[in-house]
Amino acid sequence: MQDSYGRTIDYLRIAVTEACNFRCLYCAPNGYTEPTHSPLSVDEIVRVVRAAVALGVTKIRLTGGEPLLRRDIVEIVRALAGVEGVRDLAMTTNGFLLARLARELADAGLRRVNISLDTLRRERFARIVGVDAFDAVWSGILAAEEAGLAPLKLNMVAMRDINDDEFSDFARLTLAHAWHVRFIELMPVGVSAAAREFFARHFIPANELIARLPELARSDSPQGNGPARTFRLPDARATIGFITPASEHFCNACNRLRVTARGALCTCLFAERGTDVRGALCEGVSQAALQALLARAIGDKPASHPFGAEYAIQADAMSKIGG
Repeated sequence: MQDSYGRTIDYLRIAVTEACNFRCLYCAPNGYTEPTHSPLSVDEIVRVVRAAVALGVTKIRLTGGEPLLRRDIVEIVRALAGVEGVRDLAMTTNGFLLARLARELADAGLRRVNISLDTLRRERFARIVGVDAFDAVWSGILAAEEAGLAPLKLNMVAMRDINDDEFSDFARLTLAHAWHVRFIELMPVGVSAAAREFFARHFIPANELIARLPELARSDSPQGNGPARTFRLPDARATIGFITPASEHFCNACNRLRVTARGALCTCLFAERGTDVRGALCEGVSQAALQALLARAIGDKPASHPFGAEYAIQADAMSKIGG
């Protein structure tokens, strides 16, 4: 399936919950509100995935909120792994609950994970995410590696004067471990004066990060690399990537759809609204009609996101749409 700009759409990200057990500085600038809507059921998620696969989607990623808060997350993974045509089933998680679930998820059919990790320092970790949970997350990383969830990626949101003194430490992880590190540019979340000031004060463009690591050399991409520009340290076991939604957008190569936990299909991370897939499911729409609904949404996918000096993501959008 191609959109109206000739981009092949083969990747679907599904937020299985809006709930999260972390309160990250860059994600919840207005505080955190517990979700009041029930997320899509397992059967509803499977129906959406089957319709998407019929249109050419082959890659599925489960997100949140925090997807491991779903008590039926293993059931969701097992159901999606059984959908014919799904070639790559991945998850993005904060890792807090991963130590006890990694093996079960791998056995159910999950292939790989991205784990959010913004610092390697325990006290700083608690300040950034609002929870003293560094040891639990580190145990989750080790458990994911042991379970064979690979390639294993660590996502670090780069923030000036918060964690920018750790770039080298993160880069050196790729020398000792087969863990791919991803530095992600801070995004403007929230429209309040405080949120805008936070972005202005702490944003670091990826080119500055790259300049701080002069020994990097360009590298081939591992599986599921997505929009990252990838590099490698000499003799490293894994790659270092830079994702640039703010300084250098990659909309011309975007291959993604997103389904929120509430059942809205969004064709752009920064969309203010989406196609009401859940409503169609509740009305008993046929699988053919559901597929046609997705196809129309893909046809309306915008050429690019509206990032600009006056634009910011809604304060609660990241937990709703899954990043």
